[in-house]
Amino acid sequence: DAKKKTVTVQAGIRVAELVDALREHGLTLQNFASIREQQVGGIIQVGAHGTGARLPPIDEQVISMKLVTPSKGTIELSREKDPDLFYLARCGLG
Repeated sequence: DAKKKTVTVQAGIRVAELVDALREHGLTLQNFASIREQQVGGIIQVGAHGTGARLPPIDEQVISMKLVTPSKGTIELSREKDPDLFYLARCGLG
C-alpha cells in the first residue's frame, strides 16, 4: 500500500528482493543491514540496525505479524491485537 507506506511480506523473502520490489513503488526500508541476502524473518529476529542514533532497529518497522504456533495455530499480532506478545515476538535476541 504505497499510500500508507506499508507492505505485507513472507518471512522468507530476502532483503535484496524486498528492497528491489519496493523501489518499483517509490518505497524502501527505513534501514537495513549491509547483508542483503538475509531473509526478512531472520534480520528482524536479530535486531539488525543501520547506522546513526536516530535509526531504530529494523524490527521497529514491523506493525503486525502472523505466527504459526503448535498449540494455537496461526495467530495474528500487532500493537493493537495482543500487544504484549507482539513486542516479545518481534525481536528474538535469545
